Amino acid sequence: MSILAGGSTTTFQTMINWGIMLFLFMFVLPKLYFYQIFSKLELSAKKLEALSAKAQKKLLKQTGKLATSKNASKDILNRFIDFFMIPPVSIDPFGIVKKLEQVIDTSEERFKTVAKQIAPKANSEEHMNVDMGLQAATMLHTLSKIVRHFVETAKKFKNLQIAMIIQMQLPIIEKMAEAEYDGMETFLSGLPIGDAAGPLTIASMLDKEGKEIAPDVVAITEKKWDRNITFIKAKGPGGRLGKLGQAIENACKGKKITRIFTIDAAQKLEGEKTGSVAEGVGVAMGGPGVQKSQIENVAVKLSIPIEAIAIKMSGFQAIKPMTLSVLKGIDKAKDMLRMRVEEMPKGSNLIVIGVGNTCGIPNTNKNLNTTINAIKKEAKRKKAEEKQKQKRGFFKKKSKGGDYDDDDNIPSGSASRLGMFMAFMHSRIFRG
Repeated sequence: MSILAGGSTTTFQTMINWGIMLFLFMFVLPKLYFYQIFSKLELSAKKLEALSAKAQKKLLKQTGKLATSKNASKDILNRFIDFFMIPPVSIDPFGIVKKLEQVIDTSEERFKTVAKQIAPKANSEEHMNVDMGLQAATMLHTLSKIVRHFVETAKKFKNLQIAMIIQMQLPIIEKMAEAEYDGMETFLSGLPIGDAAGPLTIASMLDKEGKEIAPDVVAITEKKWDRNITFIKAKGPGGRLGKLGQAIENACKGKKITRIFTIDAAQKLEGEKTGSVAEGVGVAMGGPGVQKSQIENVAVKLSIPIEAIAIKMSGFQAIKPMTLSVLKGIDKAKDMLRMRVEEMPKGSNLIVIGVGNTCGIPNTNKNLNTTINAIKKEAKRKKAEEKQKQKRGFFKKKSKGGDYDDDDNIPSGSASRLGMFMAFMHSRIFRG
């Protein structure tokens, strides 16, 4: 009987233990996981909000010397920082490009007006840099608000699925926010970003200043490599993208153009080297597609083939200060351009476009050494800054060679509304 009793007691205790474990797994552990994930989300949301506030303070500080009143500039920024743009209706795709262009033009005019109000003492080039910095600060603020919205929504409805989706995207979102902040600092300092690779390639080949043939676009026709080449880029050194579509239309008037070449920064794939160069066909240009569409329309109408040269970099590197690897890619792009041009008949008329944000990029190679030295100096500073961050960490990382962010890459293909929205907003600043 004692053995049976002992066996019965052991069985009963085992059932109790399993019952407790089942209770823990069903009720306690999910709650712990729920609180853990929401604490991480809250921490990330606060981090983004702090970064947004830091960006606004930086903007006001950098433009302080160009403002008449710091308090007035602060009030203007606080009022404008929630700026938004509503895309046109696309149910009927006919005419969507013109409608989108009108909305974008109106948006850009508003940014220019506010930038002038914040820094009324700025000259034309400083004004454009403040404009670009303001756009970056506004986008960073929008990003922090969107993340906060989803965090609060998940909390309100106790929705673990929404929380998990946001948590999975947070590493990318945080990296994007940090890159946007770096980009804003770069604009306000008047330094080139990675996306300026196309304009820098053009500037390095020009000895004379071009004429403005479209809003914020300069062009010059020179005899080079036994061909007549019209070089086109956004006007520098202020941060501009320019109306490249209108510029191409004007450049083609009265001429028989044999070919159009576009040079632009391009999203590299994971494993590809920053600064590597590739050739292709079509208009190398990102963004909403307005300028790209206009160039394609001109090319189709006049039967002009379009070729592309891409300088590879990550999406983060496109918004950050230009790296040394991207700078080295400029020479590779020029060599490739020359090879492609020399395949054309001698004496033919060609157009070469340097696509991208021209912040910090002059219109000729006259002061190019100063620009290159500034790029190298900033890359060295960022490299040292990265090493300091690694030293402060609990686990010290081995410092990688090359640039400070060679391994950065924005994964593409995200179908989230947040990803699509931020990609669209980002393209307005860095791709035209």
